Amino acid sequence: MSSSNYPFVIGSALIKSRYRLLAFFFSLISGQLAGQSILSSPLAKVYSVAQLRSDFQLMRRAMEEAHPGLYRYHPRDSVSRWFDATEARLSHPMTELQFRRVVEPTIDRIGCGHTDLYGSKAYVKYRKTHPLRPFPVDVFVLDDKLYVRENRSTDTTVRRGAELMAINGRPAGTLLKQFYKYISSDGYNQTFKPYVLNTGLFSSYYMLAIGLDSTAQQLTLRDSTGAVRTLTFRTRPDKIKAGADSVEKRVIPASKPRKPKPRKPDPKEDAAVRTLTFSERDSSVAVLKVGSFTGGGQRSFFRRSFRAIAKRKTVTNLVVDVRGNLGGNSGTSAKLVSYLVDKPFQAYTQVDANVRQVSFNRHLGWKFWRFWIRNFFTHRTPEGTFRRAGVTKLINPTGNNGFRGKVFVLTNGGTFSAASIFTSLVKHNAANRVTVVGRETGGGEYGCNAFTSPYMTLPETGVQLRLPLYKIVLAIPGTDKGHGVMPDVPVPYTASAILSAQDLDIEKVYELLNN
Repeated sequence: MSSSNYPFVIGSALIKSRYRLLAFFFSLISGQLAGQSILSSPLAKVYSVAQLRSDFQLMRRAMEEAHPGLYRYHPRDSVSRWFDATEARLSHPMTELQFRRVVEPTIDRIGCGHTDLYGSKAYVKYRKTHPLRPFPVDVFVLDDKLYVRENRSTDTTVRRGAELMAINGRPAGTLLKQFYKYISSDGYNQTFKPYVLNTGLFSSYYMLAIGLDSTAQQLTLRDSTGAVRTLTFRTRPDKIKAGADSVEKRVIPASKPRKPKPRKPDPKEDAAVRTLTFSERDSSVAVLKVGSFTGGGQRSFFRRSFRAIAKRKTVTNLVVDVRGNLGGNSGTSAKLVSYLVDKPFQAYTQVDANVRQVSFNRHLGWKFWRFWIRNFFTHRTPEGTFRRAGVTKLINPTGNNGFRGKVFVLTNGGTFSAASIFTSLVKHNAANRVTVVGRETGGGEYGCNAFTSPYMTLPETGVQLRLPLYKIVLAIPGTDKGHGVMPDVPVPYTASAILSAQDLDIEKVYELLNN
């Protein structure tokens, strides 16, 4: 498959681009971070009702015209009612953050993990130089409960693994439901949302949804003995630092297209994203870790890896670990599939845009890239959509060093976009040899909306809307029920397993091999 047919991305530059500038520190929505610098900052600027509604109406018109999956999971009349209700709530002057707080839950309801709002450039610039303090404890989400992963507070009696039951009197379950309204995901999927919170963004979403009242927080905790305490915490000075919690929102690649630049291999960089290891416990097992489908050198990495596997005559079982892989180049993900199947396969039945040229072009980014694609790499279908050239052709198995043994694919809620597409295609095209182990993928089993996802700047507030332009439908049997790829072998985790860094998924693979 030519990489030119799948030029850039399906979702991948979202957890550094869609960690999306979480502009988020809706801290000020309730409002009191004192100081003259704040009063004159983008956080304090108030927009009139006319400005807010003008931006929202433009956003709505753009989505109704060009969003290819606006009605993928919900009927048109339902979506229209959501838009009407949201506009009605823009009934008084608001700051940028308050505007986003009103609009983002409606974006989430659509069911597209590649569609979201970003802060204005002025807001993001301000937050980079004026970060908010991190939460007094770092937490993780498990089964709709919160647990302490790290104690950042001045109270040394708080232990890792304690259950965080409430924050300032708000129950943890209620908070999570509120946070999830600000995290868009594909269809009805719910594994992606806790995954995002677990990447270190809990405090960001707390500030986005609730606002930060002070640097001290009242937390209700239950320890391992069952004792419940409510304490007031402050963050330790040595734990106060500007990081992801203060600048970014989501960790999903933004998928901004750019011409790949040749680069020399960087062992340190590549090792962090993709590795091949041979098991010391079982000589029949090799583990291929693919942490992302972005970046250069991936196809050469696949060639080297499968050549090395072929030389190891004892290897009959391959583990492909795509947990936390948020996507990237769809051509690369399909190439990996080609190493694992034994017959030609079709990746997509369609990669279609609603329109060739949008009416709101002056507000939408990537103008040259979109011009190039629509004029040279799309054609009109009988249904009136505009399809990317070459996407429906058959892809042949890779002849040299293709792997034909058993394959175990490890997945979780962070398996998104191109990584979810990989999982779905390999599962459906080599079902007799592939076993998916772990948890439901964060990306849709039957496709998503992406391929080209430019940013639209709303002229009044400067808020940016990430707007995918192509509807991607995978060539697999069945109907889209709005969920990710379900594991053949589900693996539940416990809080203790997470805190002790146990890899229960790979342990399950060894268990399956020994039975």
